[in-house]
Amino acid sequence: MSRTRFFLSLLPLAALGLSGWAGWRINQETETPKGTLTLQLPGPLPVLNPLAPASEAERQLLDLLHEPLIRLDRAGRLSPALAEEWTWHQVVTCWYASEVGVKEAQQLLAGLSAETRMAWELEEVTVQGNALILRFSRPGTPGPNEALQMLSETQPLPLTFIRVPQSVTARPALEAFARDPAHAPSTQRLWFDDDGTCEIVTTRTSFQAQQALADWLRTRVFPLPQIQRLDEVTGLAEPVLDLSLSEKRARWADQTPITAEDVRATVTEVMEKRWPVPGREGLRHIQSIQTQGKNGLRITYRRTYGPALASWVGLPILPATWLKEHRLGGADLPPGAGDWQVQSRRATSLTLIPSASAPQETERPTLLRFIPAATALRTRVGLASGKVDFIWPDLENAEVLRQESLNQVTTPSRNRLLILWNTQSPHLNDANVRQALGQAVDRKALLSEVLQERGRLAEGLFPPDLWLTPPRTPLKFDMTAATERLASVGWLKDVSGLAKKGTQTLEFEILFTAGNVQRQQLAEALAWQWAQVGARVTITAVPASDLVSQRLAPGRFDAVLLGLDDELSWDHSAFWHSREIGRGLNFAQVADPQLDLLLEALAGEFVPLQVPARAQAVEERLMALHPMLPLFGDQQTLGLSARSFPQLPVASSTLRDLLNPHGSPAAFNLQMRPPDE
Repeated sequence: MSRTRFFLSLLPLAALGLSGWAGWRINQETETPKGTLTLQLPGPLPVLNPLAPASEAERQLLDLLHEPLIRLDRAGRLSPALAEEWTWHQVVTCWYASEVGVKEAQQLLAGLSAETRMAWELEEVTVQGNALILRFSRPGTPGPNEALQMLSETQPLPLTFIRVPQSVTARPALEAFARDPAHAPSTQRLWFDDDGTCEIVTTRTSFQAQQALADWLRTRVFPLPQIQRLDEVTGLAEPVLDLSLSEKRARWADQTPITAEDVRATVTEVMEKRWPVPGREGLRHIQSIQTQGKNGLRITYRRTYGPALASWVGLPILPATWLKEHRLGGADLPPGAGDWQVQSRRATSLTLIPSASAPQETERPTLLRFIPAATALRTRVGLASGKVDFIWPDLENAEVLRQESLNQVTTPSRNRLLILWNTQSPHLNDANVRQALGQAVDRKALLSEVLQERGRLAEGLFPPDLWLTPPRTPLKFDMTAATERLASVGWLKDVSGLAKKGTQTLEFEILFTAGNVQRQQLAEALAWQWAQVGARVTITAVPASDLVSQRLAPGRFDAVLLGLDDELSWDHSAFWHSREIGRGLNFAQVADPQLDLLLEALAGEFVPLQVPARAQAVEERLMALHPMLPLFGDQQTLGLSARSFPQLPVASSTLRDLLNPHGSPAAFNLQMRPPDE
């Protein structure tokens, strides 16, 4: 036998030896008791900062450790978590110069007929000092305005709104002003935005308030900040959210109850440290968080904002005492109120155990063990030996997912990629042209050839699989219809294949983020597809730091490949309302009065059951204007060992769903592996 043939003959034995060594290493590193479920992550073990997950895997792991007030159920509906129920109210407060005035106003309302009180949805009228407080059953009804019109006869003190814009250095002096005995009686509200902007509500006249504040700040803050008068009203209208905490579930791991102080500290941490959590806009409008009875929270908002409830969905509540003494993102992990808690964290593994407040399920693992990403060989050996039950594959292990006999499940979509058109661009200001260019895009081909099926087709404006998402017909690729639509508005191909309208050529530029290879490939493929209908497209890479400030905000673009995070908030005014052109995120420069009214109605809707109809009206009008073309939503595919998860799971699931055997078809096998010998 030649030396070459000898070495070749040894290759199978060497491979066998290598896999045997890998199996031995897996055994050494994964000695775990019966009832342990081992999950391999797509990268290193995460930091576990509950307010800044670095990946979808970390986000879902944190969802096991921490609990929000409200969460989404498997059908995408609002569902109880730490809070078992919630209700909205509208509170209107009027201040009077004396107790005599407030009592006269109270007597006036006491004379209302039962029919009027019912029509106004007026639930309660109370007096606190010189303040008359009216509580209505929900925000957004005509009752508060009609009541204020009646109360204007009783001469309540006018309320003046004063703003001190973006003056972080002035905050201590402004807070001291509101506490000072000379100014506290007239200062009814004080709040700060996260950019330092302050707003004050006072019973002084505009001149008196501005003069008093300027005199106070002149000797305390230099240079003197700008002081602006915003508005003057008869009464202060504030939406109020009452939540009832679950006595059983709203507890920390040591069984101490979660309080209003914990919720308040969490919001303060988010806003002051500017953690990038979804729903920040709703948190910005909080005026106060107070304890209400034994297990109640009362959250008062400073303005009418219907999607405020969505800000609490998925927001992990953290202990106030821990936040006072620790820094998020460090070595110490904050205690959580989730179904699982950390037992140990090592360089090579993270182990979770059920928390004391978790539902006592007999069909659940006793331990969850997370390990970092491994090579494809070690992953295969771990699956084959039963030492790994679940893989969240990275790029190296994507092939393992396809080759091994695994039950596959996809994660819910969290973000999307779209083409944003500049509707005021001279090249694309005709909605028919934008619609035709959309019809000419073969999204399925792009998904297959450029994204290698790592994604899903996106549709419409709102995220998929939510209770508010309208029914929709998928966008269709139709090159013939695209060509005909262009021809109908005067764009005809010449002998060279270019679409022309008189002396004009159908040409435009599409931007993408420099350094993003996948988006460059998409832009190139899109340019080729558009060329089939006669468009000449220039592809331009723009540094991420310049994309918004230099090109999108000033409107210096025709089209752009843009990625957006999906959020639960149903307020999309920042992106599409005409008032946001040049100052907000309406880069497409959409200016449509009908759409503006629909967006305002949607943003003012507090009742979740009423949101779907309003959302559908917004989406239908927006898509008729063709300011964007949805392309793809993200999609990550997970692999479940058929031995540990014998039943085929639902198409889209989270770790939380997979580990909850009740209500989920992905129940795992309790006999996950025989006892280690």
